[in-house]
Amino acid sequence: MLGKIIPDFQQNLFQTRLTDLINLAHPLIKLAKELDWSKMESEFQNLYSEQGRPSIPIRKIAGLLMLKAMFRESDESVVER
Repeated sequence: MLGKIIPDFQQNLFQTRLTDLINLAHPLIKLAKELDWSKMESEFQNLYSEQGRPSIPIRKIAGLLMLKAMFRESDESVVER
């Protein structure tokens, strides 16, 4: 079953938003804004079953694979990084 990242537009008083902590001018942030994530999801969603446990979101999988290739990392090191 295809997992999705559910956007949460309501701010929590006791949690800091990630966009307040990171540098929005970083090259990886700019790259993420340039990618058409919805097209990527539509291309890969037919590879997922309609039944069963929800998967890891396609954006997370694709992002980790891109980082792994860009920085020549192993599976474990890209997750740690």
